[in-house]
Amino acid sequence: MNSQVPLGECVPASTRYAVSVSLPTWQDNVDYELGAPRVLERMVSGYPRFFIAKPVQALVTLVKDRFALPNEAAMVFPSLACAQRCVAFIYDQAPKQHSAELAYGLPAPGQVRVVQYVAEPVNKKAAALDAIGRTLESPITIYCVLLPADLFPLAKQYWQHTGNGISARLADYCLHIARVNEEYEQEVRPYSPASRGSAAQRSKGRGSGYHRKTGGVSPNRATDEIQSHETGIEADAYMEERFGRNCDPKHAAEMKAVLRRRIAGALSEEEQKQGAQVERGVTGLTSDDVYLVATGMSAVYYTHLALLGMRGGKSVCFGFPYTDTLKILEKFGPGAYFLGHGEDSDYDELERILERHAKSQDPIQAIFTECPSNPLLKTADLSRLRDLADLHSVALVVDETIGSFANVDVLSWADVVVSSLTKVFSGDSNVMGGSIVLNPNRSLYSPLRAAMTTVFEDLMWCEDAVFLERNSRDFMKRVPGINRNALAVAELLRTSNKVAQVRYPKFTTADNYARIMRSTSEAGYGGLLSVEFVGGESASQAFYDNLACCKGPSLGTNFTLASPYTILAHFTELEWAAKYGVHADLVRISIGLEPLDELLAMFQAALDAIPSA
Repeated sequence: MNSQVPLGECVPASTRYAVSVSLPTWQDNVDYELGAPRVLERMVSGYPRFFIAKPVQALVTLVKDRFALPNEAAMVFPSLACAQRCVAFIYDQAPKQHSAELAYGLPAPGQVRVVQYVAEPVNKKAAALDAIGRTLESPITIYCVLLPADLFPLAKQYWQHTGNGISARLADYCLHIARVNEEYEQEVRPYSPASRGSAAQRSKGRGSGYHRKTGGVSPNRATDEIQSHETGIEADAYMEERFGRNCDPKHAAEMKAVLRRRIAGALSEEEQKQGAQVERGVTGLTSDDVYLVATGMSAVYYTHLALLGMRGGKSVCFGFPYTDTLKILEKFGPGAYFLGHGEDSDYDELERILERHAKSQDPIQAIFTECPSNPLLKTADLSRLRDLADLHSVALVVDETIGSFANVDVLSWADVVVSSLTKVFSGDSNVMGGSIVLNPNRSLYSPLRAAMTTVFEDLMWCEDAVFLERNSRDFMKRVPGINRNALAVAELLRTSNKVAQVRYPKFTTADNYARIMRSTSEAGYGGLLSVEFVGGESASQAFYDNLACCKGPSLGTNFTLASPYTILAHFTELEWAAKYGVHADLVRISIGLEPLDELLAMFQAALDAIPSA
């Protein structure tokens, strides 16, 4: 078995709109974080909230050439509200993050601004020949935040934390319309001054500002390169689309309704016959209680916004979470308490925090936790958290991404459940998505629904909805196989005298996980595990470099995917992360659906590659 992909290429290989990128050696990951040209210059893909996709870079170049002043950077968003929140974030954070190391200039009023760009076909008949053009009833409007170039890192933070940037598929559609319009203008007025001043000729070649080594490209050249790239690598995908595995984008609204029913467990009779039914354990739950968002972090962000609007106040982050969850709680609103161990005395400290704020009439707005957590695979005692939340009228928000609702029931305990649909729900690693589910049986349900109404926007692009629906049809059938494979790999690793610790829900806070694990025969412990070795970082590097699977960011894929998680997620704060048990030598592994005997042989070979003490 050897599924490794060359450095910088899409993961999976030759996948259009892949959400991961190959970083096959330990040093590749370190050099990526250091900004080494040998890595950055080879990257054609990346996790979309961290690496701005090539189509988005090209679209930014197009918009900048029309609207930007010299020395301005830009960031594009799918709605005016997203863009306006980005502007507010920049004005709020510029003075807070200003330091000797980060010398952000303080923007003057109006210096950070929003412009709109409309993607509307000039030739309506030509647009109607395109599947999406037949679907859309109105032009696509995107919103561009223009700002001084030195403030761009703050705009990038907002993009990364909130997950509200535009998708690569939407960017590609806007570029397609720009290209079609230019071709039409050239055909109709080939010698007119307007054609001589076309978008391509107006391009000044300025860099997009999204990446250290990304140079400026004209819209024509960028879209031509993308079109050529797609033709070469997606022949198989085009074939499957022609034969109907993907629905036409005109059915996107119906696909979103299917996704909401699927997540709520309220499926059609035909879907139940196919074995796709899942009982969410909550009476009265309907698809109306499910909100689809563009990314998993969007789910956390919109839930946080709704709670801020509903009651304000600080939040508590219980347990060590995925990095951007904590950033959202800390940077948007009045801040958060961080109880990063999520065990033992942290429960007592949580109780003290809640009591102290209740007495000062400054109540805590919510407790956020992950079950299990990423990357330590700890499971909080949801019964205890629920009791504390009820006692102090605090919302309990649980992220079920790692466990997934195929394995665990956290909705019975929570007011709100958030999840990244990018991961195991999709499995194919080619589309982003997220969900928010409200528990209709909790006392905060009505005010939460009202608060969601004021902040929620349906920003899932039609093509992304179509792919996500297609990918998730067999979600409930895939998870048991992943469970079995992951448990076998975890047990193999535990038997090795070269392994210091395997973090997996069966072995980590096991009693807490048992309380939320579904009682069905197919439920298990999920596909994610983390491992540390007796020999420290040198042993981790030997294991990682010799592990013959795909290696890059993300998880929940149908194929096995590994990463030196702490290096990628906490490179600038390694000492801080280590205080909570998230060590720099930790290797996180997401197990896939490969034949088990091949998986075990692959892991044994990687273990054998670690030098004996």
